[in-house]
Amino acid sequence: MSKLHLVFGGRVHNPQGLDFVDPAALDIVGIFADYKAAEDAWRGAAQRTVDDAEMRYVVVHLHRLLEPELEPKAE
Repeated sequence: MSKLHLVFGGRVHNPQGLDFVDPAALDIVGIFADYKAAEDAWRGAAQRTVDDAEMRYVVVHLHRLLEPELEPKAE
């Protein structure tokens, strides 16, 4: 399986958290086949809203959600 990554963002209640104000209004940037592409997309989206402290973009490791047994165990 590809190591898929989802990039999305939106307005948050607290700039230091991930409690999105309106999940229906999230900006879905896209799904990417590798972390580098996802990071580039995240960086572009985040830089477009750099002056708005209430906007937050994140990268979600979809492959970790879809196949958690494949992730190495932390020691």
